[in-house]
Amino acid sequence: MNISKIYSNADESIRPVLTGLLGNLALAILKIGFVSLGGSKLVLMDGLFSLMVVSAFLIPWQAQVLEKKIGDAQYPYGLGKILFISMTVVGLLGLVIAAHMLYYSLMIMTGSKLGGSYTLGVMVTLISIITNEVLYRYLREKNKKSSNGMLAMSGRYNRYGAWISTFVLLLLILAGLGAGYLIRTGIAIICVVVFFVGLRMIFLGFAGIMDKVPSKRIMERIKACAQKVSHVKEIVNVKARYVGTLLHIDMWISVDDDLSMEQADRIARRVKVQLIEKISFAREVNIIIA
Repeated sequence: MNISKIYSNADESIRPVLTGLLGNLALAILKIGFVSLGGSKLVLMDGLFSLMVVSAFLIPWQAQVLEKKIGDAQYPYGLGKILFISMTVVGLLGLVIAAHMLYYSLMIMTGSKLGGSYTLGVMVTLISIITNEVLYRYLREKNKKSSNGMLAMSGRYNRYGAWISTFVLLLLILAGLGAGYLIRTGIAIICVVVFFVGLRMIFLGFAGIMDKVPSKRIMERIKACAQKVSHVKEIVNVKARYVGTLLHIDMWISVDDDLSMEQADRIARRVKVQLIEKISFAREVNIIIA
């Protein structure tokens, strides 16, 4: 996902974020608790992924809280980059989970038994499938009303969670039938999925930390908004970057030479107002007369 698609609405209610966080936390506790009581370790992989989703839901929560804070003398641009650090941490957690799955698949290859209650494992997995799908649909509807891309990004992991839980359910059934080679294949597929999910989060986090510019579409939109202001002769240069989920824009424009400094200043102010009104995720706009 491009960074330009994950900006959040700072006025959006925190309730959907808490719902997703607490719902996935309940799933993680249920699955890991089941395994700790002697349940099938196949469910442990599913539980670890739910724990990863819990961590992912801290990102939109941070977006809701941190983006409202005004920068101070020590952090004049705010604390938005914590979001991207969080993404990187969540991605690393995904890589750890993928490595654990790979290790577990090797254990099965050596003939280790899965163990645990078959019936209870199926019940826990069915609960996970239903809950993940309900959370995904609920968060998708909330996102339609709020355009909160951060919430949408985290909610999508519930759809991944539903797929993984479905796969674990199939593996449990295969385990009951004694199809060991299919179990190894299934675990390998889950491992690959979680690995790429984690890797994607890491790349997205590093892109934000390194001040990646917005997409070409967003840059063209910024220029188009400025050009609509009368008496703007030329857009000399535009630099934009995300600090957290909000955009900081520096723009150099030229105006007619016969205009006074006061008139040029009024034009620059109109450009700034235009950008702030039309680019809803623009936090700071600086217009310089070139």
